[in-house]
Formats: sequence, C-alpha cells, structure tokens
Amino acid sequence: MLEEEGVVLSVSGSVAEVVAETKSSCGSCSAKSGCGTSLLASLFPQRKRSFRANNTVSAKTGDRVIIGLDESALQIASLLVYLVPLLGLIGGAIIGAWLAPQLAPDAAEPFSIIAGIAGFSLVLLVVRRISPWLSGRGRYQASILRVLKPESVSEYSIRTIGNTKG
Repeated sequence: MLEEEGVVLSVSGSVAEVVAETKSSCGSCSAKSGCGTSLLASLFPQRKRSFRANNTVSAKTGDRVIIGLDESALQIASLLVYLVPLLGLIGGAIIGAWLAPQLAPDAAEPFSIIAGIAGFSLVLLVVRRISPWLSGRGRYQASILRVLKPESVSEYSIRTIGNTKG
C-alpha cells in the first residue's frame, strides 16, 4: 500500500477531498547540485493536488491524515495511461504499413505515420472513456487510512521557547 500525508479540505458523506503536496526526493540527494532532474525540479514549483478519497475513518475538515492506494491498482492504472496508448501508436503504424501498399503505394511512410497517430488517438479516447468507470471502483480510489494526532506542545516547551532571548 502506498501512503502519503494530506489535509482534508472538505467532507461530503463518506468521501473527503484531500490535498497532498507533490514532493521531490531531490532535497535529500547528495548529487543534487550536478543533476539535471534537480534542475528541472527547481524550475517547477511544488504543487498541491486535491482529490477525492474514501473517508472510512470519519476524518473532519482540517485533519491531517494518511491516505493510501493499493500498489497493484496504481500499476494497472499506469499501464492503462502510458502503455496502452503507446501500443495503439505502434499497432496503428504497423496496420498502416500493412495497408499502405494496397491503398497508397506511393506514400507508404506518411500513410503509416498517419495510421499510427490515428491508432494512438483512438486508444487515448478509449482510455479517457473508461477512466471514470475505473476511478469509481473502490480498488482504484484512494482511502483515508488514519487521522494523524495533532502534535502536542507541552507547557514546559512553551515556557522555554517564550523565554529565549535573541
């Protein structure tokens, strides 16, 4: 199970809208000064994304929570979004190259390219159509696993912080 920390923005029945900040692992890397990925990460600001999650623990607005998503569901969704359109592109190009001698013998390569783009676009439309159906299924929906307890501040630490000079 993949877990991430977030904050509940709103609650509607058994579903909560949660915001989680996208984090880059570049901050803890020793090679970040000479890395191209670190340079790209510094060019794009950290973004906060909100999404809907099943609220099975009765979290309230403003609660810090741990949200989780099944790893296999994420892998299947990634294949659907990245691999299937690529297969549509390759399949369309192969079909275009196979049909080109019969339909356009003088323009086989452009015909193959156009067929590849058409295959990619068609598969992308199919993926877009079935995505809402998949996201409505429980396995592909994030869930709030637990509410984090607010950090407690002791009376001693308040007096110590309040008496510091500087």
